[in-house]
Amino acid sequence: MEESNIQFVIDENGYKHYLDEVLGGGGQGITWKTKDPNILIKMKVHPSTGEPIVDEKEYEKFKRELDEVRILGIPDDIHITKPVSLLRKPYCGYTMQLLRDMKPIKYWIRPFDGTTEPGRFLYNTGGLRHRYELLMNTAEIFTRLYAHSTVYADISPENIFASGNLDSSEVWLIDADNMRYKFDVEKQIQTPGYGAPEIMKGELNSLQADEYSFAILAHEILTMNSPFYGELLTGGEGGGWDDEDVDYADLASKGEVAWIYDENDDSNRCSTGLPPQYAFTNNIKKLFERNFGETGRHNPLSRPKMRDWYVALRQAANLTAKCKYCGSTFLVQLDDIRNCKCPFCKSGREKERDPFIAAVITDYFNVDKIVGNVNDEIDAFNKEGGYEVEPVSLDLLKRKEPVSIKIIDNMDGDYFLYNYHTSDTSFSEKAEKTIKIEISKGEYTIRNLMNRSIRIATPNSDYGEILPKSSKRLLDINNIILTMSVLRGDMRDYLGDEEFTTDDIMHLRERKIQFVLV
Repeated sequence: MEESNIQFVIDENGYKHYLDEVLGGGGQGITWKTKDPNILIKMKVHPSTGEPIVDEKEYEKFKRELDEVRILGIPDDIHITKPVSLLRKPYCGYTMQLLRDMKPIKYWIRPFDGTTEPGRFLYNTGGLRHRYELLMNTAEIFTRLYAHSTVYADISPENIFASGNLDSSEVWLIDADNMRYKFDVEKQIQTPGYGAPEIMKGELNSLQADEYSFAILAHEILTMNSPFYGELLTGGEGGGWDDEDVDYADLASKGEVAWIYDENDDSNRCSTGLPPQYAFTNNIKKLFERNFGETGRHNPLSRPKMRDWYVALRQAANLTAKCKYCGSTFLVQLDDIRNCKCPFCKSGREKERDPFIAAVITDYFNVDKIVGNVNDEIDAFNKEGGYEVEPVSLDLLKRKEPVSIKIIDNMDGDYFLYNYHTSDTSFSEKAEKTIKIEISKGEYTIRNLMNRSIRIATPNSDYGEILPKSSKRLLDINNIILTMSVLRGDMRDYLGDEEFTTDDIMHLRERKIQFVLV
């Protein structure tokens, strides 16, 4: 990507912006850093020369397109750097604001040339847990964007920015000029290597095309390899460059080549990068198969939704533990949780690992009182005569559901449980910290961050309540059980019938969290 000879541009408000360096380019232009670290410039350029477009008609067309973005009404709390000001003629571009210390997410993609050792690159860029969190937060942004029926249209590693601080997982989207309501899309936009097959074949952008592009990006960040960069494209035993009559890269972009871990087609296998058993949970593997398998490549409506990715990535982030030897984070294998070790360092593989804490979270649905009340009414009705009504079965209604497992490293530090273990994937509920576990020199302090009490017990003992904003210190956390009522938002939202009292609503569902050393 060539640097421009332009030294500065002026926006519609008369402010002068000095160009610094090219950050990256998507399907519709190039993004520059400026001397102001909080201001970026996006400009349309000629694909062949990299020079900015200065055509009068193109400028008026671009201005109209930008006005369409400005009226979309995207809420300000969605992390998208929307256009701030249009550039003055002759340049087709705009300014946008970005927080300090943000990097394109391509920083977390290892070069596919094999020159960088996967384990070392993984550690230097924050580890596996950090990757899940970055992708999870990205999926959340798109889920909320799609709730407004808006297509983003050009997902690529250079249009998504993440915090350069590896202790933070904050993510922002840039290049919002291509966003449109899904029923107003009139473009075919893609960044080479990230376009959905239907876009490559001439169809218009869609939510499903966005989801396909996101899956490519997620695959590259998690496995450090492209989902289609296998033997057919690299010249392995399965074919590739030896077959001069076939352009496998072009076929792959159009969905005509199997992905490297296809369940039903091993023609394009790959042995480089991070093996899937170290990067994929079962749910993530299923989502990739639904997206890149034969059906997903050719039937966009069959692909996983962005909220499915959010849930699976959130679950994966909760299933990572930190290695005490190398400091990297690894995926805990639930099918062999007690013997699971860090695969990224020799000591982690060969030496004994310290036990970590598994917070096993289960929801209990207690409907005894409701069933009793309903059956009392049924009995009264039956006694009055008329047709007979069957009573409601308690066994049918009362149940418990496993919700999640959260791995805690069991090293000195602070750890948090969030309310987003619920099934709320529309993000109407703000993700908030609910329980804080402080570990210090063999002691555990459990802090209740909520505005309602929780009970603390073991299978054999009841230690009473931890009041809101209060804490309890323990010498051992193994088999401690926390019990809380689960509500979302204001309790009054749930009072649909005046006959239901607060207590009835409070105890419809309880969440139990048991801490187990494994």
